[in-house]
Amino acid sequence: MTLTEFLIARLDEDEAAATAAELRPHPDTGDAPQANEFAQASPPDRLLAEVESKRLLIWLAYEATGLDMDKDLDRAIDAREDSGIEFVGERMLRALALPYADHADYREAWRL
Repeated sequence: MTLTEFLIARLDEDEAAATAAELRPHPDTGDAPQANEFAQASPPDRLLAEVESKRLLIWLAYEATGLDMDKDLDRAIDAREDSGIEFVGERMLRALALPYADHADYREAWRL
């Protein structure tokens, strides 16, 4: 599993959890919340917004490296190992993975 695949899998899990939380009955009425009840950002709404912003950051990390995510999704981390210079995009991806460092699939090699 590549770092990018790891991140996308975690974001998919976060999105599923937020969606499930959004569908739970409203604590005051017992009814499913209506769209207008989320006019103020609820925790599930905030998490969904965070997931979307992190997905965008993944794409931007690839753009920062000058690579095409559709073609280079499985590329190795430290592609510039010979020069000793890491891509800024790689450091961005590593930073996005830090909150998931306790996940079984997280690799210590990804740590900043």
